[in-house]
Amino acid sequence: MKTDYTADAFLEALYPRLAGDAFAGAHDAESAAAARDTLREQLRYCLGLPLLEEMGCGGVPSPVGAPIVTKQYTAQKYACEVLPGLVMPVWLLTPAGTAKNAPGAVALCGHGYGVRQIVGVTKRGTLKRTRYIDDYQRHFAVELAKRGCVVAAPEPVAFGEARLQKDLWKPFYASSCDTVSHRLLPYGLTTAGVRVFQAIACLRWLQTLPDVDAERVGVMGISGGGLAALYAAVCETAFARAVVSGYVCTFRDSILSRWHCPDNFIPGVLRLGEMGDFAAAVAPRPLLIESGERDPLFPINGAKESHERARRVYEMMDAADALTVDVFDGKHRVSGTASFTFLL
Repeated sequence: MKTDYTADAFLEALYPRLAGDAFAGAHDAESAAAARDTLREQLRYCLGLPLLEEMGCGGVPSPVGAPIVTKQYTAQKYACEVLPGLVMPVWLLTPAGTAKNAPGAVALCGHGYGVRQIVGVTKRGTLKRTRYIDDYQRHFAVELAKRGCVVAAPEPVAFGEARLQKDLWKPFYASSCDTVSHRLLPYGLTTAGVRVFQAIACLRWLQTLPDVDAERVGVMGISGGGLAALYAAVCETAFARAVVSGYVCTFRDSILSRWHCPDNFIPGVLRLGEMGDFAAAVAPRPLLIESGERDPLFPINGAKESHERARRVYEMMDAADALTVDVFDGKHRVSGTASFTFLL
C-alpha cells in the first residue's frame, strides 16, 4: 500500500530542524564549561530529577537475608525506600580484605533479568555457578569487586524484582518499562530519571561507608544501564569517573533508527543536544566509552561520531587524556579490557 499521507517525511525532517548542539558556541575552556553547566541543569529537568528530589525518602539501606561469601568478595543484599512506595533492592559487593579508602562503584545493569545478571546470584540469593545467555553484561559488578571496588548494584525500576506485580509471572527477560514509562510521563517524570535518582542514592550510600573513599566513587553501566550511568555522571558531579558501555552513539542512528525500549525516550532531550554532547558534559572528569564494532543497537558509525563530538569538548577543556574510548571487535556487550580497572 502506498499513500501520500504517511508521517515518515515529517519525522525525518524533525532531526535536522530540531536536534540540538549544546556546545555549538563553545570555543575555549570557559565557554565549554558554561555550556556544560547549562546542559546539566536542562537535563535534570528533562529527567524530572527536581521533583524526584523533593519526594526522596532518604532511607537507610537494611540488610536482607544472609551474605554470600567467596574468597574474593562478599555480596550482601539490602533494601532501601528511596521514593514513596519504591523500595529499592541493592547488592553491596565488598572485596575480601578491603582496606580503608577503597574506590567505590555504582553498577547499573541493562535489560535482561535484572541486577542478578551482573552480581551473579540466583533467584534464591545463592551464588550462581553457571552462565547461560547472560554474557553480554559479563557479571561486571563482580569483576569490579574482584579488582578492589566496593560496589553498589541497585535493581533499576521496572527490571527484575522491581517489575510491576502484573509482570512478575512473565519470562525473566520481560521488563515493566513500557507501562512504567507511560505512567510516569503525565507527571513530567521518566523511567531514566528514576534510575538516575537510584544511582545517585547509591552514590550517597557508598560515600557514608567507612571503607570507601568518598572522593573516588564512580559509575558503570551497560546498554540501558549505560544510559543511566551517562546521565547520572552528567547530573551528579560527585561521581568521580564513569564507564558507559554499549550506549554512546547518536540518537539519529540508534534510538530513532529502530525499535528501542520506551525507557530510552526522554521528552525534549534531543533539543538539548546529541548524545555526544552528554558524554562531553562529563568533562573534565575521566570517562571511558565502550563501543562494539558490530553492535546492532548502537551502530559503530554513529558511535564514532559521538566519540569525536565528546573528544572535541574534552580537548577544549584541556582534558583530552581524561577521555578513553575502547572500540572493540564485538557486538552489544561489555568489553572489560579497560573498564574493569578504570574505576580503581
